Amino acid sequence: MTQTRKRSRSARAALKGCSGAAFVLALAGCEQEQDLTFFETKEQCYRGAVVSAQLSEADCDEAFAEAVAEHAVAAPRYESLELCEEEHGAGVCGRPEQVGGETDPQHAGVSFMPFMMGYMMGSMLSGGQSHAAGRPLYREARSGGWFTTNGTRTGFSGRPGAVTRGFASTLAAPRTTAIAAPMTRATVTQAGGFGAARSAATGRGFGGFGG
Repeated sequence: MTQTRKRSRSARAALKGCSGAAFVLALAGCEQEQDLTFFETKEQCYRGAVVSAQLSEADCDEAFAEAVAEHAVAAPRYESLELCEEEHGAGVCGRPEQVGGETDPQHAGVSFMPFMMGYMMGSMLSGGQSHAAGRPLYREARSGGWFTTNGTRTGFSGRPGAVTRGFASTLAAPRTTAIAAPMTRATVTQAGGFGAARSAATGRGFGGFGG
């Protein structure tokens, strides 16, 4: 049995008992918690695939590619390099084109973002099949927490290969493809930090993760 079939069977089993409208809303009402794994690089994931029967290099490639694509558009952006480094740490920020982001013509010269500091991966159900999925993560310097692009705080500590529990919906990237305007110092300060500011801006809370 291939790993793809194993994942598909597991996903169907997790949704057993959900039918009709309930199946459509599986990610809300019938969703099961799963293991989500943290990596800093794709190579770390490759090493994990060597010792895990549930992980392949193809999974690593798929999840990493998704994370990189989301990072390019949805990573947090700031009006100054100083503000970005205050939120994420010294030496981890730059202009979008320097750190894997798409250029924002509307805010050229006044838009700065961190590089993709890590990513989480797990499985999502699509077309009846389970596939690997990944999202970029960013460390908030003040709290030490790791956050998604929309401000959801995860349970990761930053240790490569670390696992936490979460829902598959947490792996769903933001639907918008528009580049957000850079956050101002006033916005970040008023909200109490990057995570809260992004959560407020996107209307997303800090849920989605189990214990």
